[in-house]
Amino acid sequence: MNWIAVKYFPLDQDLSALSRYLRERGLEHRISEENGQQCLAVVDAAVIPALQDFLGQYVDGQVDLQSAVSADTSAEPREPTLVEQALHVPVVLMLIVLSGLGALVIGTPLASYFSFQDYNDTHFLPLAESLARGEIWRLLTPAFLHFGILHVLFNSLWMWDLGRRLELFLGRWHFLLFFVITAVASNIAQYLWSGSAMFGGMSGVVYALVGFIAVRQRLAPHPLVAVPPALIGFMLFFLVLCMTGAVDYFIAGSVANAAHLGGLIAGSIYAFATKHLYRR
Repeated sequence: MNWIAVKYFPLDQDLSALSRYLRERGLEHRISEENGQQCLAVVDAAVIPALQDFLGQYVDGQVDLQSAVSADTSAEPREPTLVEQALHVPVVLMLIVLSGLGALVIGTPLASYFSFQDYNDTHFLPLAESLARGEIWRLLTPAFLHFGILHVLFNSLWMWDLGRRLELFLGRWHFLLFFVITAVASNIAQYLWSGSAMFGGMSGVVYALVGFIAVRQRLAPHPLVAVPPALIGFMLFFLVLCMTGAVDYFIAGSVANAAHLGGLIAGSIYAFATKHLYRR
């Protein structure tokens, strides 16, 4: 059984009432001594955000456990709603919303402001000119451009599943940094490989998530990023399948294979570079 540390308390603090409160609500947990402190740990990673909020209120003295127990001793634990889950991963939620908006601007004049290269009615403008004008956002924003409803749904579902894990694991600001680094890396890889500026999608970042999780679980396993090996295998198989060109027959345009591979490599490197971090 993999226990996940949630919060540490002083060794002399009486946590019996807190433990009884959590146990009566069906929350599997344990309290053990670690490095001169009491460590409260749980098994289910899904309860961590809500539990951390509750423990913060408990430490601040905003929770009267005795009153809470007497007021409702028969309360059944419930699963967090979809909205509650989304509020705990604001970066993932923002990326999914921006991906949806990016799909809406395709085919409009706004698309030229967010493509890797600016363009007009006749040709693409040199990237160096755009960067010289300070349009550095072009290195990042193609990640939000999506070509069709299936494209944005596919990437958003993977972001919801894998991205939530990493935002809880890394923390929202580090996860945002991870997104920026891997999105830029995958966009540059696609541009250098294809020479085409009209590409987009979050799939490069999705493969960065796959690369990070695959490497991290080998270096320092953690329950929050413990996905079934078959899922990683499927994503790698799909990457190779796309590279054969077979998938291009069933979609409009072509798959950004270099962005996928670039994202996979960037995510793997990020995992290696941070292998001693995020051990909470």
